[in-house]
Amino acid sequence: MDVVFSTNLFETVTTRYGAVTFFANDTGAISASLRKYGEWAENEVSFMLSLLRQGDTVVDVGAYIGTHSMAFARGVGSTGKVVAIEAQASSFEVLSQNKAANGLDNVRLENAVASSSSSRELIPSIDIASPASYGSASLRDVLLPSAGSHVPATQPDAQLGLAVKAIAVDDLDLGSCSLIKIDVEGMEDVVLQGATRTISQFKPVIYAECNSLEDGLRTVRAMKALNYRVRAHVVLAYNAANYRSDEENIFGGAREVALVGTPAAGYDPLSAYQSRPCEYLMDIGTADDLALALLNKPQYVPEVLRESAAARSGGAAFLDAMHGLLDKIDVLHGKLGQLNDDLSLARDDLSHAQEELKRSVQERAELQEQLRESEGNAQRLQAMIVEIQGSGSWRLTAPLRAMSKALSRR
Repeated sequence: MDVVFSTNLFETVTTRYGAVTFFANDTGAISASLRKYGEWAENEVSFMLSLLRQGDTVVDVGAYIGTHSMAFARGVGSTGKVVAIEAQASSFEVLSQNKAANGLDNVRLENAVASSSSSRELIPSIDIASPASYGSASLRDVLLPSAGSHVPATQPDAQLGLAVKAIAVDDLDLGSCSLIKIDVEGMEDVVLQGATRTISQFKPVIYAECNSLEDGLRTVRAMKALNYRVRAHVVLAYNAANYRSDEENIFGGAREVALVGTPAAGYDPLSAYQSRPCEYLMDIGTADDLALALLNKPQYVPEVLRESAAARSGGAAFLDAMHGLLDKIDVLHGKLGQLNDDLSLARDDLSHAQEELKRSVQERAELQEQLRESEGNAQRLQAMIVEIQGSGSWRLTAPLRAMSKALSRR
């Protein structure tokens, strides 16, 4: 691993899109992936990059430390623009450092909560000295604890942490917009409420994280209200073609799910898209469709369904049965893997035997050719002897040969 800089609280590594500094105490998948593979969520990122062109504008809502923003900055080029929005002060500081370290002049930073309107909010601050998964912290329960009960605050509070501005995407005064990526842990629908004018005007692709059915349905409704077609992008967490060519898969079969919105009328940028082996792209029309999409994410069961009120109150029988089935499937996968290894070894042995046979056949052919050549030489030599013995000179020299033999006996 190519570590450029390391302290107790921060690390910097070389990645696919440049040098990235991150929190040393972050226990989440982002830091682990950056350390091991030199990239994060590349299967998602490459999907979004395939929809971008030089000169495009991207809004990265929930930019965290900037892994996606850095990729987008390359995708849109020097004539394009990336607006990266991050609420947490500590994350924003690292985001700013990553922007400066990589010379990303086409990236505009906003230290703010992306919301439905502009205001001031109090949010809990992360403690980067204490190990935690900083990138998965949600603000929904703080900002929207219950309908009608939230009162925006203007002064810091010891328990909540720090005051930060809230902005709507519509307040960014964009001249164009091709993609809005949203990763705000359950507040995706709120962000969309503040982006209706931008979406109506520019018809961007929307790529919104989806970790639960409840959060996802709110996002689906928000997209459909904007007259958007909704698809689920289900993608493997592990990228076999990762930046460091590391073949060890620390994510197993884990997948991530995002909701992709495209205009329902007019040009659909995904109409000709060819899905890759690492992903599914499925239409979402009903709650059942979204449920099926989420069930393609193995960690959805332990992370969401196992923690549900239904599971805690007697509804876990199906999950237990599924868990048992998955264990059996894992065993079968293991046996299949062993069989595949054995088959691979057998194929190698067969290939080696075929090569040996090929060499033997070739050597036999060479020996046969040498034998034929020797037989030909012998035949020519015998013919010469016969020819000599039948010549007049051979008869005339017969007495001399007899005398020579007699003298040799003495």
